Amino acid sequence: MKVLLTGGTGLVGLALVRRLVHLGHSVNILSRQPAKAIEKLPPACRVQFWNPNDSQYHLEIEEGTQAIIHLAGEPVIGGRWTYAFKNKISTSRILSTRLLVDAIGRMRTPPKVFICAGAIGIYGDRQEEELNESSSPGEDFLAGVCKDWEAEAARAHSFGPRWVSLRIGLVLDFEATIMERMLPAFRLGLGALLGSGKQWMSWIHLQDLIDIFLHVLQKEDLNGPVNAVAPEPVRNESFSKTFGNLLNRPVFFRVPVWGLRFLLGQSAGLLLASQKVSAQKILSHDFKFSFPNIKMALDEICGHREHVLIREQWFDQNLETCFEFLSSIENIERLAPPSFKFRIVKTSHSKLDKGVTLDYRLQAMGLPMRWRSEITEFNPPSFFSDRQVIGPYALWEHTHEFFEIDGGTLARDTVKYILPFGAIGTALGLFLVQKDLDGIFSYRREKLVELLGGPQPHRQQN
Repeated sequence: MKVLLTGGTGLVGLALVRRLVHLGHSVNILSRQPAKAIEKLPPACRVQFWNPNDSQYHLEIEEGTQAIIHLAGEPVIGGRWTYAFKNKISTSRILSTRLLVDAIGRMRTPPKVFICAGAIGIYGDRQEEELNESSSPGEDFLAGVCKDWEAEAARAHSFGPRWVSLRIGLVLDFEATIMERMLPAFRLGLGALLGSGKQWMSWIHLQDLIDIFLHVLQKEDLNGPVNAVAPEPVRNESFSKTFGNLLNRPVFFRVPVWGLRFLLGQSAGLLLASQKVSAQKILSHDFKFSFPNIKMALDEICGHREHVLIREQWFDQNLETCFEFLSSIENIERLAPPSFKFRIVKTSHSKLDKGVTLDYRLQAMGLPMRWRSEITEFNPPSFFSDRQVIGPYALWEHTHEFFEIDGGTLARDTVKYILPFGAIGTALGLFLVQKDLDGIFSYRREKLVELLGGPQPHRQQN
């Protein structure tokens, strides 16, 4: 299937794109920052610039597109809801949806399905009421945005496509921003109830959400609003205590309502609103949840320790050439950003092989560091792996894989890492480490094109 997708570099978008590519679908991405998108997305994707905030921008959707999945929008969590921020939340969703639907209306052959990400925020704060897709919208700011957002998306149906608006609950995943903040706190025994703790939370595990998107693509009788939530909503008190029990940590604290409102302003309503949302519609269309209850979902998340970064790059070179270049000791220094002052000071052998160790000196976040790596696997020309023996991380493993594809070579880097000092190190340093790693691999991508050749790093569809 030929799929057009927006919001492809977010948590949900990136996971969905990777699954679509793995399943053999052709994926085209609309992005406001195509250069950055290309760095994160699989090379099989095509990336096209768009600017949904520009009223003069004209979008044309390629004929033959069979499905459109719209995920783009300003995150609602992450800042106080000032007038300007609320405007961003609203316009980023409504204007982008309008632009897509208008473009669908100009197509000779419209897509079969238009899936628009929505939110359970459309229901507002409803206390004990059980909410389904027929329930009336709420009356607060976010409910109004979601209502207008869905109205724009629903216009697509008049041009021919099947229209589905997924009303998504709180997305849970080890790499989700909310978990990156909550998990260290709960591991330190600082987990807390929010407000009274009696409010209902409607949530969904990321794996189930991706499966719902794929299910909706195929289910031709599934139309209109669909709640994308797990079948068992949970009160905040139960959520917090389950989280603490799985980590063998008590949950003593309670954050009062006034404290949340003082810290977050209006956006505190996202944490305090009670939304008991039903998943009956998606269940009635034969969907099976892998994580139907909160204990299963949090248990999977708590089982993770390693953060994972994946980057892929395609070269117009054969497998042997790429492997030889990237496994050459002489080229390692050349691929590190100058600001890291990376230098190899000692190697146990002049060429890489299993058991070879390399000693480095580098500088990260302004601090000089000593690092020793050992080559743990070496299998030319398919893959090699190294792990940190001495260095700043509690765990660092880097696997380099090489695949013949499309007449060239796909090089995939997979880095698994754990920060030092446990939950404290993660809470204080994860954001900075992620920023550093993005910078390292961005520089590396540019440098590899210069040294090894291949497609331009900012290759995109116009």
